[in-house]
Amino acid sequence: MTATDGARDASLVEILRGGESAARVPGWLQWVDDEATRWGDSINPILVKETRQALKSRQFVVTFSLLLLAAFAWSVIGSLLQMPQIYYSPSAPRLLVGYYFVLAVPMLLVVPLAAYRSLEGEVDDGTLELLTVTSLSPVQIVTGKLGSAALQMMLYFIVLFPCVAYAYTLRGIDLPTLGLLVGILMLAGIGLTMVALFLAPVSPGRTGQIAALLAVMAILLSAEIGIGTLAINLIRNGNPLSASQTAFIVVATLAISVSLMGILLVATAAKLTPASENRSTKVRVASLVHMFAVVAVSAFSVMAYPNQTNGMFGISAAILLLGYVILFWMIVGAMMAAESPSLTPRIRRELPGTFVGRLFFTWLTPGPATGFVFAITTLVATATAANWLYAESSSQASLSGQQAETIRTATGLVIAYLSIGFVGVRGIISFLRQRNPVDARVGIAALAVTLLLMAVVPYGLGLHLNDYRQYEYSIWQSPNWAWTLELAIRGRLESEVVYLVAAAGAIAFFGHLMLLGQRVLPQRLATPERVEAEYRRMAGLTLIAEPETDPLGLGNREPTT
Repeated sequence: MTATDGARDASLVEILRGGESAARVPGWLQWVDDEATRWGDSINPILVKETRQALKSRQFVVTFSLLLLAAFAWSVIGSLLQMPQIYYSPSAPRLLVGYYFVLAVPMLLVVPLAAYRSLEGEVDDGTLELLTVTSLSPVQIVTGKLGSAALQMMLYFIVLFPCVAYAYTLRGIDLPTLGLLVGILMLAGIGLTMVALFLAPVSPGRTGQIAALLAVMAILLSAEIGIGTLAINLIRNGNPLSASQTAFIVVATLAISVSLMGILLVATAAKLTPASENRSTKVRVASLVHMFAVVAVSAFSVMAYPNQTNGMFGISAAILLLGYVILFWMIVGAMMAAESPSLTPRIRRELPGTFVGRLFFTWLTPGPATGFVFAITTLVATATAANWLYAESSSQASLSGQQAETIRTATGLVIAYLSIGFVGVRGIISFLRQRNPVDARVGIAALAVTLLLMAVVPYGLGLHLNDYRQYEYSIWQSPNWAWTLELAIRGRLESEVVYLVAAAGAIAFFGHLMLLGQRVLPQRLATPERVEAEYRRMAGLTLIAEPETDPLGLGNREPTT
């Protein structure tokens, strides 16, 4: 071998080892590569998996191809239909209506259904159990699927962006309205995807899957029609609100919808969480955040627009707020009252240990008793805020105080009846749990049964005692919430009935407070050292190396030659 051949071989070896290639890479490019690698490693692995599967799936290929074909076809057909007016008159609205439906079908229907089927497929294929035993948290699983759906929506919008830009050049719509339309479509698509993930069943039961699929389809089709009507009116008539009002509507919609999606996110993650862990605290915290956003938006609307339509705007906002918080806590409170009363050792290790912690954070711990108290207390607080807003708006509208008093009486009766109804939920769920495990969502059906019995039984007994003839209301009909609330709204209810119903609701509430005696006592369990070490390892913290035991002294032996 000559010296030249040896030098050539040495250079070849150096190149194979990457020496010269590494030397040729600039420092800034190497930094970019390192940062891209680091960010790539930090991305949710479920997001990467779902995105790869979605982009390779037949559903995405077919939908993407049909979107391109429909956009091209409508660009040609829509332009030809407006000839020759397209040259001298605004023609953007007609084209945008077609582009909206081309984009709305995949974003509001196809993508949410694909996300629903993805989570349902994890259950059918048995891969969900494998994901739950990995280091991935349930929140990562849900956010990964939601992020994959959002990326697909972005791809659909990017494809249709040139068509929207073409329609904008034809005049007839302003840029802020166009941005508002796109924002509505994106927010609605992400929200509907979150709803579909929340309704996806986590059990392989065929009946539950069919019922959930029908519910998802009904919600998606209803949203498609409702949002489509809003979008068409916005395209044809423009935005009738001022800049400040539009900004307020945008901020309010974002605050309420994002906080509501946060509840659905943690609730969906709770369904994937094992029963031995705490599945209630995050849901209750998210509910508090949502209630704060709703009350803050309503209060700001009343304070910022005091003279809007002579105070009627504030009255409408207060009534909507009151109706919403009652409906919200009726559903959420029923599920909280249907939670399991057992506390596993893992949950007990997370209970507050100090007096101040037990005083303020006991209501966030799992259990039907704490859920009952938490729901009623928050309902009272939010309903009080709604009644205060109604009173302020009534004074601005120069209305009599009698109407505000009627609203307060009806609100108090509703809270008392819900308190009694939650007691019925606890009784029904306790009876059902004696034979089979019961999901918390069954509490909604239990509340419906309880309220139905409270209204039908007294009225049926009254009909029977009066030979099935019409009769007047009496104090014996006080459990009949429908008849009682009707008379209260009309201002014809006796004060004795109000006091009786309020006393029954107060007894139910304070009775549950008495049941919390053991919960507020110092019963927190100490966390074992091995569990703390595992928590530190999962958090990525450096562990202190444990001394190795070598009773035979094998580690100190000298190697033999």
